[in-house]
Amino acid sequence: MATLNPFKSNKGITLVRNGVITLTKRTVRFSKNVYQTHNITSFSEGEVDVGTIPWWIIVVAFLFSSLNAMNNNYLGWYYFFPGMAGVIWNFYKPKHYGLLISLNSGDKTLFTTNKTDSLKEIIGQVYDFIETEKEATYQISISNSKVSGNFIQGNAGGDTSYLSDD
Repeated sequence: MATLNPFKSNKGITLVRNGVITLTKRTVRFSKNVYQTHNITSFSEGEVDVGTIPWWIIVVAFLFSSLNAMNNNYLGWYYFFPGMAGVIWNFYKPKHYGLLISLNSGDKTLFTTNKTDSLKEIIGQVYDFIETEKEATYQISISNSKVSGNFIQGNAGGDTSYLSDD
C-alpha cells in the first residue's frame, strides 16, 4: 500500500471523493483529464494523511509554555495543552484511503473510499485489463465510498463487473 511520509506535506496528491475512471486500451480518463495509458505509473491502494499541524507551531507553543512556567505564571498551561494536542494529532490523525493513480509526472490522484476489499478486486481487474490489451472500455465508479467496476463497451469475456457490498 502506498503511503506518504507523515512529516512532509501531501502536495502533488489530489483527493477525489466521488469520481469515475474510464480505461481503454490506450487512455485513462478521470475528472477533466485524459492520459495515455503508458503515462500511468501505477494503480494501487493508497493512503494519505489528513492535514498535519506544522511542527514549528507545536515547538513555539511548548516554548511559550516553558517561559510562562519559569515565571510561575499559570498562563503556560494555555500553551502546553494545545501543544500536546498538536503532537497527538500529528501522530494519530485520520487518513484517507482509496485508489491511488500515479502518473509519470509525479502527480497522484487518490479516489477516497473505505472499501479496501473492493479496491483489491478492482485493481486486479485493471491489471488483467491492461495486460490483455482488450479492445474494450472499463469503468470504475467511486461514489459515497462504494466502488464498482465493469466493462461498458467491447468484448470483455469472463467475469465483467464488481460491485462493493454496503
